[in-house]
Amino acid sequence: MTAQVWIDQTRNMLLSSYVEELRVLETAVTASATETTLIVTSAASSGIVPGVIIEINLELFYVTATSGTEISVIRGYAGSPIEAHAVLDIVRISPKFPAFRILEALNDDLADLSAPDNGLFQMKFTSFQYVAPVDGYNMVDSDGVDLTSEDVLAIYSVSYADIGVANMQPDIQSWSLKRTRDVKTFTSGLALILYSGAAPGRTVTVNYKAPLKQLTLSDARATSGLATTAYDLPPLGAALNLMSTTPIRREFLDAQGSSRRSEEVPPGAISASMRDLRARRSRRIESEASRIVAMYPQMWGRNSAVQNNYWNYAGPLR
Repeated sequence: MTAQVWIDQTRNMLLSSYVEELRVLETAVTASATETTLIVTSAASSGIVPGVIIEINLELFYVTATSGTEISVIRGYAGSPIEAHAVLDIVRISPKFPAFRILEALNDDLADLSAPDNGLFQMKFTSFQYVAPVDGYNMVDSDGVDLTSEDVLAIYSVSYADIGVANMQPDIQSWSLKRTRDVKTFTSGLALILYSGAAPGRTVTVNYKAPLKQLTLSDARATSGLATTAYDLPPLGAALNLMSTTPIRREFLDAQGSSRRSEEVPPGAISASMRDLRARRSRRIESEASRIVAMYPQMWGRNSAVQNNYWNYAGPLR
């Protein structure tokens, strides 16, 4: 399943039982800003009028004029991406929470979940051949592409393939990750320094903690690197992010407020809902972080690389 599932889950959480008005696109649209006419089913009998915002996939359109089923629009409204759209794509009228904003909030939450105080991440590995006279090695990924400093949160372990038939993988006990190195020597800007060596010519394997990956609409959720048990977390975080501006909107003075505010939705009701979501999200983060610590326990050893509980540091013990 793609990131669209998370978008739908976030929207459903925010809208609860509220149903937005929908229509269907009758003709395909290219990704050209100059193509400013849409054909939409039953446009004349809907809420599509000049000044209204409509949404197709991630793109928002500002309606400037309507004539029957034909709608004139300004494309890419509010910074949304201008995209191609197919026949039968859903047209959402006056979306309360635009899909492209939800996707941004989901990616913001994936980045937040990767922070050391939350403790979620994906474990990756890379390898290289050990050369006896060389202590420092450039950091590349498993495909040989240079890693960036943002790609590596911390090193978890360094081991090598020992000589013999038992396929032993002894740990290299003393090492350090150096950042912002001279790219003339280390093209990635990252250098793994080995203070204790391996057998010459043997393969060294480095397991490193990487942040969760940002998603596009068509990316599978698995692309994020998040464990399947934690798939409920991004929609929770995105909903909190998007709800945070709702109390501000209540204070606008440009129009008379809804009568529902004083009775059905009294002041503080939105904040109370946010507190419940925040508490639920915090409990789930703690559960998932403890699951990861159980999979990759903290390692201690004399003169070894040490990671603390959140693994925000990795270097040789002095």
